[in-house]
Amino acid sequence: MKLKTLIFYILLAISLLFFIYPVYFAFNLAFMPRAAIFQLPPNYIFQPTLDNFVKVINSWEFSKYLMNSTIVSILSVTLSLIVGLPATYALVRYDIPKKGTILSMILGIRFLPITSVAIPFYIMFVSLGLYDTMFGLLLTYILLNLPFIVWLMRGYIMDVPTELEESYEVDGLSKTQVFLRITLPLVYKGLLATVLFCFIFTWNEFGIALLLTGTNARTLPVQSLQFVASLGLDWGALCAAAVLIASPMIVFGLLIRRYLIRGLSLGAVR
Repeated sequence: MKLKTLIFYILLAISLLFFIYPVYFAFNLAFMPRAAIFQLPPNYIFQPTLDNFVKVINSWEFSKYLMNSTIVSILSVTLSLIVGLPATYALVRYDIPKKGTILSMILGIRFLPITSVAIPFYIMFVSLGLYDTMFGLLLTYILLNLPFIVWLMRGYIMDVPTELEESYEVDGLSKTQVFLRITLPLVYKGLLATVLFCFIFTWNEFGIALLLTGTNARTLPVQSLQFVASLGLDWGALCAAAVLIASPMIVFGLLIRRYLIRGLSLGAVR
């Protein structure tokens, strides 16, 4: 093995450990008894316990906030796709004036720091009666998911030859039928990758949910603040909550991993 290749693999292993260790640390604390967490020196050999998970589920109103996160994530991603996919197709296939400006404005929405609009958003939501409502949270997440969908799906749709679509139009299909029956099935791997990214963002999003919700529409990441008290952190319960919150997205990613890798390698943004 060449020295350059060896150095590359060593650096790759170090980078991998750097990113994996926090995940291992949180997973480890989630199953660690409370007494062992604060033991000095640290003891990495312990009897695993589910007490932290039981505490989260029983004293955290877990089912309520799980339902909130599930409803908001599924509805916001679904509605974002319903709006975003036709918009992307139109921006790709039709000669729209100032198309580049429109795409830049859409992308600019995603790059806008939430802190820069936090106060106006809060005042607007309170005045419109949308504060601490699922509908208000849905509107915000749809707005933030649209740039993801437009820019990711734009490259995938551009990879579909226009000649193929035109041949089906000659056979009698309308533009809508071609889009739904021909184009979308051809880019489904990229669509799955896009859906996963949007789900991860919506499911894990913290800042907006903290700003725009109280107790009724609160989601799981915001509710995890319950274990941050003035006297200290409940590390075991907090890490157990993190494992429970992250698990659905991990499972979803593993289920579509065959398509995800292929989807990410296609449709580079042009």
